[in-house]
Amino acid sequence: MQHSRGQGHQTFGLCVIAGNISPIDVITHVPVLCEEADIPYIYVPSKEDLATAGATKRPTCCVLVLTKPTKGELDPAEQEKMKVEYSQIVADISELTSSLF
Repeated sequence: MQHSRGQGHQTFGLCVIAGNISPIDVITHVPVLCEEADIPYIYVPSKEDLATAGATKRPTCCVLVLTKPTKGELDPAEQEKMKVEYSQIVADISELTSSLF
């Protein structure tokens, strides 16, 4: 959920990983990195669908969705809205994954 980057700066994000990557070795390290950085992750069935959702034509193996832009700033109201939506998405993913085990 949080990833530290120098001087105490924290970025929140969600990693979305395509499940149909071949060879699978290309992405097997990603969940481990996410767990070490306490970043939630979820698999989706298709790299093509992930690319479409990311507005690119190239098949994509994983995407890190950030709640804060890498450049510039959001106004406080928009930032708060993103935090609330992010928290809900993470809760939904946690519920979904816990029901699988």
